[in-house]
Amino acid sequence: MNQFFSKNKTASIVIVCLSVLFYNLHSSGDSAEDPFLTLCKNSDAYFLHSYKDVTYQKNWARYKKYVSINNKLVVNTTKGVENYAFLNLDAYVSNHLETIKIRTLKADGSIVELDSSVVFKRSSKNEKFGVINYPIPAVEPGDTIETSYVYYETLRESELMNYVDLYSNLPSLNSQYSLKTGLNLTVRYKAYNDFPDPKVVNNDSMVYIQFSMDKIKGIEQNEYNCLPCDKPYVYYTLEDSGSELKTWKDVYNEEFNFLTQPMALDYDKSSYYKRWKRKVIGTAKDSSKYHKFNLLHQEVLNTFKMEPIKEMELIKSSGYFLKEERFDPLSIRRFYRQVLEDLEIDYWAVFGRDKNLGPMDKHLIRKGEFGHIFFAYVDEAGHLKFLYPHQDFYMYQIDEIPTSLYSTEAVLVKPYFKEKKRRKDKFINRDFELAEVDSVAVEAIELPGMNVNHNYIHQTIFSTVDIEQKEVFFKYRFKISGGLSTEIRAFFDMLNKDEDASNFYDALIEFEGNDNTIQIDTINDVILNSSKPFAYIMRGEGTLNNTVTFLNDSLVSVSVDKLIQHNQLEISSDTSELNYYLDYSYSDFLLFNLEFPCEIEILGLEDSNVDYKSDFCEYDFQLAKIQGNQLKIQSNYKILKNTIPNENLDELKVLNEQLKMIKNKRLIVKLKNI
Repeated sequence: MNQFFSKNKTASIVIVCLSVLFYNLHSSGDSAEDPFLTLCKNSDAYFLHSYKDVTYQKNWARYKKYVSINNKLVVNTTKGVENYAFLNLDAYVSNHLETIKIRTLKADGSIVELDSSVVFKRSSKNEKFGVINYPIPAVEPGDTIETSYVYYETLRESELMNYVDLYSNLPSLNSQYSLKTGLNLTVRYKAYNDFPDPKVVNNDSMVYIQFSMDKIKGIEQNEYNCLPCDKPYVYYTLEDSGSELKTWKDVYNEEFNFLTQPMALDYDKSSYYKRWKRKVIGTAKDSSKYHKFNLLHQEVLNTFKMEPIKEMELIKSSGYFLKEERFDPLSIRRFYRQVLEDLEIDYWAVFGRDKNLGPMDKHLIRKGEFGHIFFAYVDEAGHLKFLYPHQDFYMYQIDEIPTSLYSTEAVLVKPYFKEKKRRKDKFINRDFELAEVDSVAVEAIELPGMNVNHNYIHQTIFSTVDIEQKEVFFKYRFKISGGLSTEIRAFFDMLNKDEDASNFYDALIEFEGNDNTIQIDTINDVILNSSKPFAYIMRGEGTLNNTVTFLNDSLVSVSVDKLIQHNQLEISSDTSELNYYLDYSYSDFLLFNLEFPCEIEILGLEDSNVDYKSDFCEYDFQLAKIQGNQLKIQSNYKILKNTIPNENLDELKVLNEQLKMIKNKRLIVKLKNI
């Protein structure tokens, strides 16, 4: 081979290799940055890491839980400094701290440490700390806040559980939650919505489980979001080693019986129950058992008060509370069960879970799985009816349930006995033993909800204008139905348990704020329909303020924004990652008729109507002159569905813009022939 050719070939290979290397380096420098890192840098702040480590230890009859928090937060902007450069601790954590260390890692490499003795300064050792919201010193855009602290909790065995998601309102490159315990406890966990599998270490001395996620977007939440419905989370519980999974039979025998099994200890009062029952049923003693139950239930609603539980009354019988003409949330459950069994009405125990906590898991019965325990039975017409026990400030009608349970999945559990029920299966006696059923039947159902045709507010105002006195008098009809009836009546009951007509309006004013636009001077009647959808009607008369302004003797201004105050569904963020889960869809309707003693002309009447429709919401506004001397306004704001996907929230935004446009409208009425 020619030596010259060989040298040239070698040189060429070297040149080609150097060129490829240079090209690769150049391409690497020009490659697109990780989109998530770009998101972090464009945020006001983001976490380099966010770690929460939890250790459970046996502590005599209870357990101690140590929680260690370690975060590194990069602050990018001035807004980030204003919003996130703070040490935020609730009162419990601030009073149970073991250690704490907060540092600001400056962009120039220097370190500024927060003096915790200044933050936790108090005049005496017995003084309790409140909520801590303390500015972290020397933080500027580009700095990193390093947070590290440990606090502890004392827990019962029933509290050894947690629902874990790794989301916050800021993006995070890596977030972790770990738990550690000794071998005396068994850790059970279950992941939902594709939560990643954890790292598990199980050796001769401990159990260690670490849940972790990378590149987590920040999520802003509001009252309508349900994070467990949309995003990954995990549930875990700690149980005694060797314990078995809980069944619905266990739940019935332990939790349901504990809450509902009547007491039979105060014998002097227990006989009063029978006398009271005979008195209320009276001449209806030969009627059906369901009619008798309705009579007894209605008597409780009409006559009895609800009060908080008193510890000294925990072992009292139903007769005791009947004689006192009051119940509490525990005694009313025991009373209803006693009545159902005395009348031989078969019933189910119902276990439900609030919608915003995510769906129930029927197969793994988790601690804290259900927050609602009540009754169900089938009436003489074959309809399933729900019997929800009353709360401290609210009493439910038959088939009325909290709105947070609308359209959620619940579990019905019906008990079965191999032999006839014994007394100890009906009452708790001096041995304090709970009844135990032989078996149960279990069925999952969807609890009923109500649609937009049943959930509504209707306000009708017929007004007359006194030109000489320059006042507006009106007749008013206020009607609420469905879920809105349940919620607003509960609010009124909380404000005033007596619920007399004069105080009703005081509650209405407090509920809607201090605006006295609709000033009701006289209540004519208040009516409640006790059957579904529980329509509640109030009629009254009064004076309309701040709405009609006399500009001069012939011109009148009508303030639409004062009059139209709808129950709007707001959007908290322009870029929501989560769907909206409402308890119910609803309609908010206002009819306003303003009558003048003379002919009128409405300036700007043309093109005033709005008819906005979408799949999830509607807004209808109509403005008209009728009979020559009357101004008629109709405004109807509707939310059509109880779930709104995040990609359709723009429709809700348009809805609110339509309403805002109308509320900004100024109507001028010209008086003629006066």
